[in-house]
Amino acid sequence: MLHELRQFISEKQLFSPNDKILLTVSGGIDSVVLFDLFLKAGYSFAVAHCNFSLRGKESDEDEEFVARLAQQNSVSFHVKRFDTSAFASTNSLSIQMAARQLRYAWFEELAKEYGYARIATAHQLNDIVETMLINLTRGTGIAGLHGILEKNGNIVRPLLFTARNEIRAYAEKNALSWREDSSNIEEKYARNLIRHQIIPVLKNLNPKLEEVFRYSAERFKGTETVYKHHIEEYRSRILQPTTDGFTIKLEDIDQTPDPLCILSELLLPFGFNYSTIQTIYTKRFQPSGAQYYSPNYSLIKDRSQWNISPIEQLSHFESVVYPSTAVLETPNGKISFQLIESEHFKGFERSPNVAYFDYASLDWPLVVRNWQEGDKFQPFGMQGVKKVSDFFIDLKIPANQKNKIPFLINKEDILWIVGYRTSERYKISEKTEKILVCTYTPLILDPENIN
Repeated sequence: MLHELRQFISEKQLFSPNDKILLTVSGGIDSVVLFDLFLKAGYSFAVAHCNFSLRGKESDEDEEFVARLAQQNSVSFHVKRFDTSAFASTNSLSIQMAARQLRYAWFEELAKEYGYARIATAHQLNDIVETMLINLTRGTGIAGLHGILEKNGNIVRPLLFTARNEIRAYAEKNALSWREDSSNIEEKYARNLIRHQIIPVLKNLNPKLEEVFRYSAERFKGTETVYKHHIEEYRSRILQPTTDGFTIKLEDIDQTPDPLCILSELLLPFGFNYSTIQTIYTKRFQPSGAQYYSPNYSLIKDRSQWNISPIEQLSHFESVVYPSTAVLETPNGKISFQLIESEHFKGFERSPNVAYFDYASLDWPLVVRNWQEGDKFQPFGMQGVKKVSDFFIDLKIPANQKNKIPFLINKEDILWIVGYRTSERYKISEKTEKILVCTYTPLILDPENIN
C-alpha cells in the first residue's frame, strides 16, 4: 500500500515530497493507517486532532490516544476542544455540519500559522461511494456526481485510491491500534444508514462496487470539466455587464441546446434557487415587470431580456465639487471634470455619460448626491418641469436602483441625472465662453466576482 500511496500522491500532484503537511487524525482506523503510511514514506508532517465534546469520556479517550500516537513517534501535535452542540444551536446547523465548519476553519488557521503546505484527511474510496449516493438521494448537479475530490484547494485526500477492506487488512497486518467511534453504528445519520443498509445490497449486485464508483467518479469529474468550460463560454457571451448589474436576452437563452440548464448555471451564482429559476424561465413570455429575488440580487423581466441587479440599498451620499476638483468618486462610478475654452471645443460626444454646461451659469461649489423624494428638473429639450420619480417611471428604472444614481446639483437645481439626462437650464449656447465637461465612468460588475 505504501507504493500505491506514493504513486497516487505523485499522479494527482497532491503535494511535493518536501512539503510540510498537516495530517488530520481522529484516531479511527483510516487516519491511523494514513499516519503509519506517512511515517514510513518519510513525509514531513504534524498531527491535528479535534475533540468535538460529543461523546463524553469516549471523546477524551480519542484525544489521549492520538496525543500518545504522536508523542511515541516524535510528531508535532495540535489539539482543540469544541463545544459543537452550542455552535450548532447558535448557528442553526446540524451537528455534522457544525463539526465540519469548526474543524476546517481550525485546520486553515493552523496551516496559516505554522506554514503547512497541505491539509491531509483520511477519506478513502468508500467515502466517495457514500457521498455520491447521499448527493443522488438529496438531489445534485453534475458536481455532486464525482463525490469527494482528491484535491480541493489546500485540502488533499491521499487515501482515495483504496477501499475500507484494504485499509483494515493493512492495519491488521501491521498490528496497528485504533479507536472505534460508537457513533458510526448509529443509523440516525444518513451516511451510516447508507453504509450499513444500502451499500451491502448494492455489493450483492456488484462485488466490485467501489471500483465501479471510482471509475464513474473519474468520468463525472472529466465531464464536469468539459461542462464548466462550455458554461463559461455561454456566460461570457450571454451574461452582459451593465452599469447596474447584468442583462440576459431571452433570445440568447432560447438559442442554446438546453435553455433551462444554461439559465440555471448563469443564475445560480447570483443566489437564485432551482425552483425560482424554473419559474423565471417558464414565465419568460409573460408581460414585463415580473420581479424575482435572491438574498442579494433582484431579477426583473423586461420586454426581451432579464435585468439582474444587486438589491442592497445605498445610504444617502453627498460630496462637494469645487472648481479645482478633477475626479469625484461615487458609490457606483466616478465623475471627471474638465474646463474647456469654447474656442477649443471640438463638439459634443453623443453619450449619456458625458454632459456639457455653461461654466458662467454655475454657482460653486456644486454637489453630487443621490435621489431625494420630491426632486424635480427641466430635462434637456423640454419646456416644462418634470418630477424625477416620473422620469424614473418613464425609463422603467427599478426602485432598488434609484438611490444608486448620482445627481449633479447646482444649489437647489439638478444639473444632471448622471448617465441619463442633463438640464435644459444650463446648456451651452453661442454666448458660452467656458464649458464644463463632465464625464461619468460607471462601475461595471465583474462576472468573475458576482458574490
